[in-house]
Amino acid sequence: MIKKLWLLNLLIASCSLLHSQNTINGTVVGLSNEKITLVQTFGSKQLVIDSSNLDENGSFKFMLDPSLAGGQYQLFTASGMNVDLIYNSENIQFVAIPNEFDKQVQIIESIENMIYYDFINIKQRNLLKLDILSPVIQFYPKNDEYYQSTVDKMLGLRTELNERANELINNNPNTIASHLIKIENPVFADINLPENLQIEFLKSHFFDHIDFNDTVLLQSSLLNSKVISYLSLYQNGDVDRETFENNLLMGVDSLLSKASVNQSMYEYMVGFLIKGFEAIGFEKGLEHIADHNQLDKFCVNTKRLLELQNKVEMINSLSLGKTAPGFITTDINGSIINLGNIDSDKIVLFFWASWCPHCKELIPELNEIYKADSNKNIQVIGISIDTNIDDLKQAIYENGILWPNIADLKGWDGEIVTQYGIAATPSIFILDKEKTILAKPTNKTQLTKLLE
Repeated sequence: MIKKLWLLNLLIASCSLLHSQNTINGTVVGLSNEKITLVQTFGSKQLVIDSSNLDENGSFKFMLDPSLAGGQYQLFTASGMNVDLIYNSENIQFVAIPNEFDKQVQIIESIENMIYYDFINIKQRNLLKLDILSPVIQFYPKNDEYYQSTVDKMLGLRTELNERANELINNNPNTIASHLIKIENPVFADINLPENLQIEFLKSHFFDHIDFNDTVLLQSSLLNSKVISYLSLYQNGDVDRETFENNLLMGVDSLLSKASVNQSMYEYMVGFLIKGFEAIGFEKGLEHIADHNQLDKFCVNTKRLLELQNKVEMINSLSLGKTAPGFITTDINGSIINLGNIDSDKIVLFFWASWCPHCKELIPELNEIYKADSNKNIQVIGISIDTNIDDLKQAIYENGILWPNIADLKGWDGEIVTQYGIAATPSIFILDKEKTILAKPTNKTQLTKLLE
């Protein structure tokens, strides 16, 4: 009897779980028999939730875990198409129809996504029309009747877009969609202003629709593109490099100031900027954030806060003019390498991997430098991120590498890799005889010039 009751309870629990399990049903018109992946977004981080295959009709289905958090999710197909969705404990059904410009998403089931795509579809349509009409405003004679009718048309498209956003937000205040529409709702400068004054207006008003205390935004990828678009306002290509960089840092300061009203938002902003600047080798930007951040003003010691504090300390310790961390280890042939004992005028630490295509672009240059330096005034040391020694040795052989290589086969968790805060390959440190960090070149041109 007890066994029967146990089986009955298990059956009831299973049925209850099945009933509470939401689904995503989708069809991607024109695609078939390829992989589709569901990804959850947290600011600049992504987590793969599940994957499946489109059938011959382009359809698929995901069964969602009942504990899945609400927020923005993204679907990626193997051929590169992606669809943004909002999940908030409801079933989702949609059809995505690719077109010559992007795609049209038709929501069949899901209140959140009906609200969201009501705005997104209008936004895509109106912004496309505005882009087409903009050259008329820029080049057409202002005293012509067609010019004024074009201005009126553009103002109408802008107004329709902003009013629809406000209507959806006000009518659906408790939805995730309302939060995301706020950040998607663009701010427009006066059409009649010169381009430079429009840019100055947007620098001051770009985030007028966004509340930086709204941490729901961190459950999406929208802030990422918003931050990049904002920083592009500070990138005038007609100035020298120093002015360009200083202008960009003004944008960084503005972003950090706006985000400082909320700890989670500030942690996101600092982390996103550091990751981006590391990827492009913007050393001045990294040092600026390390020197001017306000992480210490926050009282809640979150795991992310501690990670960022450690990160900025490392950036400071590895900035130009500081002494590089020492190490004593063996190369892949068993020879001892002690950084402190290397007496060359310049030392190149080249962090690379056999699978890194950009590393392979720099290897011939390093080979030439190493071979041409008969007096050994320049010492090149490779430090590999590889975890497989055979792959590394094969790459060394194929690329004719003669300089020593270090590999503890721990990947990104390697001791020297961690010491030097390596987040991407290739990464290069150029040191002088005293092991002072002279430069961190990011491309072949910089590398060649520094080692002339």
